[in-house]
Amino acid sequence: MKIFFPLLLYFCLCTLLFWGCSSPKTNAADSIKAIYDLYILGDASGISALGMTTEDIAAAQQAYDNSLKEMIRSNFAASGQVIAEDTLEELCAVRKEAFAKMSASVEVRDESDGKATVVIHTTYFNESALDADAFYQAKEETLQMFFDAPEEQQAYLMDVYTQNLITAYQNVSPSLDTCDVTVECVVHNKTWVPASMSSFGADLALALTGRNGIDES
Repeated sequence: MKIFFPLLLYFCLCTLLFWGCSSPKTNAADSIKAIYDLYILGDASGISALGMTTEDIAAAQQAYDNSLKEMIRSNFAASGQVIAEDTLEELCAVRKEAFAKMSASVEVRDESDGKATVVIHTTYFNESALDADAFYQAKEETLQMFFDAPEEQQAYLMDVYTQNLITAYQNVSPSLDTCDVTVECVVHNKTWVPASMSSFGADLALALTGRNGIDES
């Protein structure tokens, strides 16, 4: 059964701008770990060491935030609702805090001729279950209420659902095990980067939200 408000499985990882030296300053594992730390943990120290400027880091993080917010607005609009900006800000913030609880180790599996295969071993949490529980709890509460119009019922449901999501994200704990993300890397501006940031983002989203290897059909 499809979840009512599928917030999840979303990363828009922006292309990173590096200004490297004559040869890569770090190996591919260090570069991928730096990107993971930036987008998942909110830690920019590794990416700064690779030569990415403070301005470009801020722009990449802002683009990520803007894309997530736009997706959430669209999901609410599809249900005929408008999410308040302060609620939207809080929802995005607690989701980022949940991801920041994760951790990862990274290793190079193969490297030759300017290409490398890197594997991320990351902890995760089951975001789909979190989302489903938040909705069904809201639905049960809404069914106990009386409303004069269907629109009022829908608005109440979405409000309770959103608050449940916020609380659920605040209570997230990382998995005890890890799942793997395989990343094909190339050298760009003398720095190792994913060959495809979009594929990397999609694979990382599936892994971190506990859906790595699950058939979505």
